[in-house]
Amino acid sequence: MKYTSELVVGKTLGDEMEKIVQEPIADVKKDGIEFDEEVLFSNGNRMAIQVCGPGDPGSESCWTQGVLFSPEGNELGCTDVGESFEGEYHVCDSDDEYIVEVIITPTG
Repeated sequence: MKYTSELVVGKTLGDEMEKIVQEPIADVKKDGIEFDEEVLFSNGNRMAIQVCGPGDPGSESCWTQGVLFSPEGNELGCTDVGESFEGEYHVCDSDDEYIVEVIITPTG
């Protein structure tokens, strides 16, 4: 089965997240999480959309990932490392496909 959802993010935050995945920024958290928000699917599974800090801020940019969890909190899979915040995050688990589209609003 295919599960889809959207995560709408305000322009200010969305543009900031897009910037830190496009270029190295010295004041991000080393190996930390800059953004982490979950999307719940109708079957109880959820996907965390994350922007993760690099090992060497200032010389490396942040990266993105989507992590799929069961209702009990067990990790079911994750996306490849991404270089863009906005867009689709896909994770497959058995015969099911989970897609979250991150949308940056034009205002806010």
